[in-house]
Amino acid sequence: LSGNHGNNGNNGATGQEGAKGEKGDKGDMGPRGERGHHGPKGEKGYPGIPPELQVAFMASMATHFSNQNSGIIFSSVETNVGNFFDVMTGRFGAPVNGVYFFTFNMMKHEDVEEVYVYLMHNGNTVFSLYSYESKGKADTSGNSAVLKLAKGDEVWLRMGNGALHGDHQRFSTFAGFLLFETK
Repeated sequence: LSGNHGNNGNNGATGQEGAKGEKGDKGDMGPRGERGHHGPKGEKGYPGIPPELQVAFMASMATHFSNQNSGIIFSSVETNVGNFFDVMTGRFGAPVNGVYFFTFNMMKHEDVEEVYVYLMHNGNTVFSLYSYESKGKADTSGNSAVLKLAKGDEVWLRMGNGALHGDHQRFSTFAGFLLFETK
């Protein structure tokens, strides 16, 4: 003969923590946040170069030049920012008081042995270029100058003796630009 069911026993002790489940799927992107505050004002930048101080030129020789004891004329002008290089005379006129940089490279003509060229500042020779090689051979020479010019000063190249080579490869070039204005 079987007896009645007994009462339920007391709850057992809490079990150990189970193993960690796998990572769930990434949730949807939340709503866009509100616009942040304006950041602090930046530092003042350096002033740009005003148009009247944008001065640069580069000229080259596409044809031979052999006018001795005269100013060198360049057959083409690639760059003439501000238009201070006179294409007709080959002279650069300083638009402002300042420090300027000039550079000249030349190739002597094959028909002559030697060439002298002078960079002129108003009436004075600043530097000389000399090139020597026997006839039938080419030779190159170059020089550069940093000059403090007054407004209206002129800088140009004077041919001494000899002749310069000029063709489409432009071996002879004259360039200059304003480094900075002086008061």
